[in-house]
Amino acid sequence: MHAKIKEWTDVREPLIDIHNLSVEFQTSINEKTIALNNVNLAVNKDEFICVMGPSGCGKTTLLNTIAGMQAITSGTIMIGGKKVDKPSPERAVVFQDDAVFPWMTVEENIGFSLRMQKKTKKEMNETVERFLKLVKLEDFRTAWPKQLSGGMRKRVDIARAYAANPKVLLLDEPFGPLDIMTKEHLQEELRRLWQQAPRTVIFITHDLEEALYLGDRIVVMTPRPGKIHSVYQPNFPKDRDMSIKTSDSFVDYRKRIRSILKQEEKAQEWEGDGK
Repeated sequence: MHAKIKEWTDVREPLIDIHNLSVEFQTSINEKTIALNNVNLAVNKDEFICVMGPSGCGKTTLLNTIAGMQAITSGTIMIGGKKVDKPSPERAVVFQDDAVFPWMTVEENIGFSLRMQKKTKKEMNETVERFLKLVKLEDFRTAWPKQLSGGMRKRVDIARAYAANPKVLLLDEPFGPLDIMTKEHLQEELRRLWQQAPRTVIFITHDLEEALYLGDRIVVMTPRPGKIHSVYQPNFPKDRDMSIKTSDSFVDYRKRIRSILKQEEKAQEWEGDGK
């Protein structure tokens, strides 16, 4: 019996409200590329949303517009009732490449945003200690980034973003370059961290298994011009571990959503061929 894939449209009082969003790039004097086309999405407070789709579909462009780092051609993005038109400390971004400061120790990296916010020494120490424990780096507090593995540096990145206490945490394929074992370990760590310290998370990935494991909902985008094909809510427990990836339900979701993605890619190819 197939697992039921639920398409989710009922979002009440969203923290993030994206309405008719379009983004165009000037590629030459006489040519423009439509990166995003009429995107609509609502995200609740403390939801974990995974956005996936083929390369070049506009996933990163969508994240950059939410971050306020990419100009919008038309439409609006509202967060907490305020229009997004520039970067804000209320939105923290974790990129694919390491962004740890090599001249700072682990605890100094995690506390960086707190110093910028002029927190008291007591507040800084308590927050840094909390996130050192949450990402399991207490024994590496005085280590330099060059002494850490790639997975450990990524944990520092995420802890630093979390410690800034943003309303929205934006992650752009943060585990992309890592080996599969490290990647799965960090997926578990991130899911556990999010349960213990909830945030509204938008996680960009091209990995369907990663999206299914991490997300409360999965936003599937079409090939360029990027738009939302569908939004799904897998019926998985909040408290999950890697064993779920071998469950019949998980395998069924993966097969059926992959089939949807392939159908959409074929439709785009036929359209491009004029068929």
